[in-house]
Amino acid sequence: MRKIWNICRFEIQRVFKETQSYLIMFAMPLIFTLLFGTLFGTEEKDKPSVIFVDEDGSLLSESLFEQLHEKNSLFSIKEGNNQEALMEVEDKSVVGVIRVQKGFEAKMLASDIPDVEFEHIPEFTTHQTISGYLSNKLSKLNIETAAALVWSEQSGEQWQDLYGKLKTESSTEGTGLKKIITDGGKVTEQGGLSSSAAGFSIMFLMITMMSVTGTILEARSNGVWYRLLSTPASRFEIASGYLLSFFVIGWIQFGVLMLATTFFFDVSWGKPIYLVILVSSMLLAIVGLGLMIAGLVKTVEQQSAIGNLIVISSCMIAGVYWPIEVEPVFMQKMAEFLPQRWAMKGLTEIAGSGTFPFESIAILLVFALLFLLVGMGRIRFE
Repeated sequence: MRKIWNICRFEIQRVFKETQSYLIMFAMPLIFTLLFGTLFGTEEKDKPSVIFVDEDGSLLSESLFEQLHEKNSLFSIKEGNNQEALMEVEDKSVVGVIRVQKGFEAKMLASDIPDVEFEHIPEFTTHQTISGYLSNKLSKLNIETAAALVWSEQSGEQWQDLYGKLKTESSTEGTGLKKIITDGGKVTEQGGLSSSAAGFSIMFLMITMMSVTGTILEARSNGVWYRLLSTPASRFEIASGYLLSFFVIGWIQFGVLMLATTFFFDVSWGKPIYLVILVSSMLLAIVGLGLMIAGLVKTVEQQSAIGNLIVISSCMIAGVYWPIEVEPVFMQKMAEFLPQRWAMKGLTEIAGSGTFPFESIAILLVFALLFLLVGMGRIRFE
């Protein structure tokens, strides 16, 4: 055990001797959290307002408004008519208008493209966020409508009744990490900084792990690896020492970020015991991914370049930078196969509802087992 700890301690000291380590591990995540948390903040006074004009007045157009309004952490939305919309846009009390034109339901039932427009003021530069969210809800509504029609054909019941049942059964919780504050029985939610704190902590943790797991490649190139193999330490002790160092470094980084975001941004992460289990599972998966990449490349430079490319692109898909609801449906499906998505989902459950994220932890452990088996199998001890 002493040999394992000595290797672990040496690697930890080596990492924290580098000044740039503090910048990447601690400063950058906090800066990104502040910037993106402000952009996607959910304080009512900070959220852009949109007016919804329903010219169709149908069941499906009303359902679209409900879906846009329910658990929306991106913008506030209210119903109005064309005259109210024109006045409020001129006064700039709203940033835009979502207009559902007459014949919307008929086109949805005919599997045609419905007439829905989002008109915004020129000053509103982040209109893509609302457009993406609207597109996602339209896709969801289209799927539900198609399912209700098929169900109606098979059962002989009215599609409207079946659609109502389907909508009730398919309703799910929002995915933005929220801070719940109870004040005299009143519950409020905050999602911008909290969600960004979780997302960017995960992303920069992964970037750090891509760097430290490349230590094995560096040790092989400078001869340290071969000197270790010539010592009385066994292969198991060497591998365990490195794995333990990666795990401890990851926990130091994530632990400091949790404390810092709690202190500076007033973020609530939830029950500590749940967090320990989830974050440990997440760390095993991330360390395993880093080792797997290290086992597939030949140099530290390749490890860094390929690893960071994988981290940044997968974090984009997994909803680390922005709420996953704004992404196209196919990207949301892809996110289900990424460990970041399940880490974010687990943190959401802990901080939001306070429940134990059994599913997320189980899937993260599956990722960890797969990655570690491949990664450790690729490490050569000759």
